[in-house]
Amino acid sequence: MPGMIGVDNLPIIALATIAVAVINTLIMTGVTAVHPREAGPSTWALANITFGVGLAILVLRKPGNEPIVALSGNILFVIGYILFWFGSRQFRGQPLPWRPAAALLAAFLVPFCWFLFVTPDVAMRAAVVAGVIAMACACIAWSMLYRIETGLMQTQALIGLLFGMLSTLYLMRLFAALSGQLELDGLRAGPLGNGIFLIPALASLLATIACALMVSQRLQQRLQSSVRTDQLTGLVNRGLLDEIGAKEISRARRHGYGLSAIILDIDHFEAINRQKGYAFGDAVLRQIAGIIGTNMRREDYLARIDGATFCILLPSTRLGGAQQLAERLRQQIAAAAQHDNRASGTITASFGIATLGLHGDDWASLVRRAETALGRAKTEGRNRVSVAMLSETGLDPA
Repeated sequence: MPGMIGVDNLPIIALATIAVAVINTLIMTGVTAVHPREAGPSTWALANITFGVGLAILVLRKPGNEPIVALSGNILFVIGYILFWFGSRQFRGQPLPWRPAAALLAAFLVPFCWFLFVTPDVAMRAAVVAGVIAMACACIAWSMLYRIETGLMQTQALIGLLFGMLSTLYLMRLFAALSGQLELDGLRAGPLGNGIFLIPALASLLATIACALMVSQRLQQRLQSSVRTDQLTGLVNRGLLDEIGAKEISRARRHGYGLSAIILDIDHFEAINRQKGYAFGDAVLRQIAGIIGTNMRREDYLARIDGATFCILLPSTRLGGAQQLAERLRQQIAAAAQHDNRASGTITASFGIATLGLHGDDWASLVRRAETALGRAKTEGRNRVSVAMLSETGLDPA
């Protein structure tokens, strides 16, 4: 191709840039192959391929020659950053910014083509590319730094910092081009000249490694969550609730706080599944979990401990408060069923309550006594609240 430099004559910086881009692409392509269903890596891999091809075109050409080569290389370069932005949004579960991305691409293409074909001006082309990429890098940084996820703080912060630094560097290149201080001949023109290609390649490599670690961390979190939470409702499971309950019991004893447990069970749930199907039954479980959740305080805990059985752990709550909450939930569940045309009043729940000190001195005994109270509520007609007896064979509290 006319205007291209032979590999033997390439500066070391150009060879290093291409090598880094290839490694970058291989890493993210491997992550995509290992985690094909994870949102983000596939788009990052495409971004790295696009970025690498554009980078190779730009460092292999002679500056100022071959307008079509310059245009195609810079288009791929800019699209690579936009795709990385898309991947960042996908990973965070955010809507894809189609309109801002299209506006950013138009802000690059129109003036770049003008200064390439109509009024040839290398410095202005460099300024246009630098300005657009600075905005793209700023968007990537914002996508990563806005509401950092628990457990991903270090990796997200690193990616945000890298692209924030790149945005600043490209802004410096923009001002250098506009002020006439940018040397545009050769690949040895320093960090603000064509040598800048090595810097984003290295930064992208670090970002790719951080993205790979972030994907691994996300998967580990999901694995831990799947072991300790209920997959249908997203609530904690019985094992995790037992751990939390033991800790809250110790805290309540240490500070003299009250603590109560409510166990509720959906009445005739097996019949609901048989008559209306398991999909309907699953919807009922999620609906009731939502009703309970809207009535809970931030410090309360809700778990699904068995098929249609839920347990509410209420720190700093004595018997009276637990009874009020249980009765309110009973009424709301019944009312929700009556307003649901599919259910037409067929869904109710029974409740059993136990309080620390009155009905048990540890978490296991508290749960056992609440389950006994729940069984009595079902025996006495269901759709009611029952409080555990003061002793295994004693009388109910007044």
